[in-house]
Amino acid sequence: MSFGVSVCFLFFFFGLWRSFYAWENLRGVWTDEEREYHAILLNTPQISSRTVGAEAMLVAGDDGSSVRQTGKLWLTFSRDSLAETLRTGDELVFKGRIRRPKNKGNPEEFDYAEYLAVKGISGRVFIGKERWKRIHGYEDKERHLSLGVDLRIKALLWRDRILEVYRNTGLQGEALDLFAALTLGEKSGLSDELKDIYAGVGVSHVLALSGMHLGFLVAMLNLFILNYCRRRYLRLLGAMLATVLVWGYTFLAGLPPSLVRAALMYSLMLAGSLVGRSGFSVNSLAMSAVLMLCINPLWFYDVGFQLSFLAMFGILTICPRFQELPLMRWRYVRWIFQSLLVSFAAQLFTVPLVAYRFGTFSFYSAWATLVISPLTALLIYGMPLILLSGITGIGTTVCAWWIARLGTWQNDCLRAMMEWPYAVIHTDWSLWFTVWCYVVLCVWVMPFCRSYTRRVQFGLMSVILTLCAFAVNRQFCRIRPEIVFYNHSSCPSVHVIYSSERSYLFSTEEDSVRERMSYISESFWEKKLSDVPVVVTGDFRDNYISSVHGLVAGRNGISFLMLTDNRWDGIKGMHRAEVDFLYVCRGYHGSLHELSRLFNPRCVVLDASLWRGDRKRYIQECSRLGWNFYDMEVKGALKVALN
Repeated sequence: MSFGVSVCFLFFFFGLWRSFYAWENLRGVWTDEEREYHAILLNTPQISSRTVGAEAMLVAGDDGSSVRQTGKLWLTFSRDSLAETLRTGDELVFKGRIRRPKNKGNPEEFDYAEYLAVKGISGRVFIGKERWKRIHGYEDKERHLSLGVDLRIKALLWRDRILEVYRNTGLQGEALDLFAALTLGEKSGLSDELKDIYAGVGVSHVLALSGMHLGFLVAMLNLFILNYCRRRYLRLLGAMLATVLVWGYTFLAGLPPSLVRAALMYSLMLAGSLVGRSGFSVNSLAMSAVLMLCINPLWFYDVGFQLSFLAMFGILTICPRFQELPLMRWRYVRWIFQSLLVSFAAQLFTVPLVAYRFGTFSFYSAWATLVISPLTALLIYGMPLILLSGITGIGTTVCAWWIARLGTWQNDCLRAMMEWPYAVIHTDWSLWFTVWCYVVLCVWVMPFCRSYTRRVQFGLMSVILTLCAFAVNRQFCRIRPEIVFYNHSSCPSVHVIYSSERSYLFSTEEDSVRERMSYISESFWEKKLSDVPVVVTGDFRDNYISSVHGLVAGRNGISFLMLTDNRWDGIKGMHRAEVDFLYVCRGYHGSLHELSRLFNPRCVVLDASLWRGDRKRYIQECSRLGWNFYDMEVKGALKVALN
């Protein structure tokens, strides 16, 4: 026992040191001045409506043959015909200001800064038109990059070639995007509507390459290779060939954490089978986690890594308990029951984390996985057929038609499930309640709960305690009255919240406010508010709040002036009005010194929509007037509690 405890502490402190070292490497100091940089693109650019984004390796060197890697960046280009031609491995020269990734600070928003940090990206830069040029493509000149970066670029270039073969067969549109995501992990072409459908039904793991996809490949390898290896040396050769194929596929998909975990477990399972041991166990799962985190400790913070290991842990601990049931004697009943049990076990251990991280879950996720798994398997097994037909030119029309038909059936099934009642349930779980759920699950699968009596006793007790904890969680997460100045550069807005049923949104955008605030609506309003806010774009008055020419006074004594134009310039008042906040937005070009004759604000809020020059001027005026100011560009959104 002492040895085991010592080893656990050793691994804990080793992981703590590796994690601290990895985070320190991301604390790059970037100057605020505009400079010229060299970079090499590391992935396929993602094209949106207005921009083109790509991950890049910043390099130092005067020529293309001698470079030194200095850090990863996220490059955002203005979309044009030239930016759309960028490919993996292109070397660029650009001018811009590199800044550390940071969140906007809006309530319940996605932690984009942590997402980039987990991928090893320490800076981001926006590059305007005619501010960059391409020097070389990856294949034009030999590069002296690190082995990992070089292999990754080559793998992605091979993936692009395979995607081109897909296109040559006639696949296009939604069918091509879905087939590329399921077989190669290329999700950049998927529409937001399709991603929302998969996320709403709770089967986003189908789009992310994981153990399920690799399991279909492993089943095919077992059928055509390992089942024919009877002799010892043939089993060794077959295991080596299967391992090479599995890791080749994992590498071709870009080494996502969930697929790396599955490949490691499969390799351990093959190694164990050669020496008469079972490699498919909790020990092999833990070994896979240790190996992955030794290579890249930042994977620990990746939600895909967390969900993959939790799902596998649930399968390994729950499924064996039901193998002795009487209904497992019938072959076809056993197959259906095992499929449903695996899906349920995986969902049971991932639902708390999904509800905490994404704020939603679905009752039908286990059933949806059971329904679309056969279709997904057929699509994955169609990969070698579509490649063979694309290369030889034989049967391309038939293969493309069947692939498109299978993809359409799968998407139609999920769209139908989205119409079912309670298909998407919005949740608001705190961190401590999520931890409590996992404590209950882990205690439930421990050995002392294997007897029927103890399982029933602990089940009843845990249900009662969990219901009590859920009631406390709802009270703890209940929204409090507050005023929120949203950090949104294209849509300045102030949200006055009195309760979950009554709130008011003051904005400068009269026609497109709901469209521009959609990501805040999905992450905050649907999670915290039971009714949509009342949108106010002009003069307004009711029993709770009033607005006249941008001057807002609320029931709780809160007041603010929203400056979006120069309508207050030249007005003379008898005395200075006291306001809590002076909210300066794009569209106002006046002087704060002139406004000081009319208003005496407690704080000046500088919106993120202001131009760089105007922002500096207003900061200087606030300093001269002795006013407190809050700069959203630096500090993020402002939230003030209402008494």
